[in-house]
Amino acid sequence: MRAVGDFFGVWALDADACDYGDQPPPLSGIYSLVENGEGLYAHARWVDAEGERQEAAFVMIPDGQPRPMQGGLTLTAGLRDGVLESEVSRDGEVLHVARRTLSDDGQRLSVAQTLDGGAANTLASYRRVGVKQVLVYRRDLKMRKGKIAAQCAHASMAVFFQRNRGGAAQLHVPLDGPMSAWVSGRFTKVVLCVESEEALLQVHQEALARGLPTALITDSGRTEFGGVPTRTAVAIGPAATTEIDVITGREGLVPTRLP
Repeated sequence: MRAVGDFFGVWALDADACDYGDQPPPLSGIYSLVENGEGLYAHARWVDAEGERQEAAFVMIPDGQPRPMQGGLTLTAGLRDGVLESEVSRDGEVLHVARRTLSDDGQRLSVAQTLDGGAANTLASYRRVGVKQVLVYRRDLKMRKGKIAAQCAHASMAVFFQRNRGGAAQLHVPLDGPMSAWVSGRFTKVVLCVESEEALLQVHQEALARGLPTALITDSGRTEFGGVPTRTAVAIGPAATTEIDVITGREGLVPTRLP
């Protein structure tokens, strides 16, 4: 019998295995289910059929008890016969139902949804994917190994610190689904290099265009580069491996290499 924890993970949409009826399915999507105390933090981002980026997030407590949401809505969630279900209603009228089912090996997630009070039905299929952060530095600068390590560390930390909404005495860093999965996991990092500033900036711009966490580091030039501020490194993620590999993977948009 399935447990709630079996659903924890980050999932990539398999658009070819979706059934959206008369409507075209999203072009791509990432769906995360992460432990959140006694419940689940659900986060999704996707590119719709028109190419527009969309995002949604909410918390489910799967105990069968209705709980208020914004806009006068009520959310009820529970695990029934191995299926993780959620129901959104308003004034007793059911508006949205989602049923999440895992494959026998736990590597595929099917999400069947009934929308608009039953007027539309969709079936989305996802596959489990990893989460990582990729750090890219400029090889053409011929930085010392220690300098490379420092610039990559700056980039890795900046992704989080630039999201900080806390004050002087306390950090408050909102996390999306893949980021939350990463910080509670193994902190997987990959270091790659590019051959030019142009390639480094392209990595950053491609990440921004896809709504991925990213940070570009400009070194002050005090210890190297003759006092000239110089762009040195970029971090992408934490994000789903499939999202990052589109940019920096073996067949990605920007040529990269291992150091």
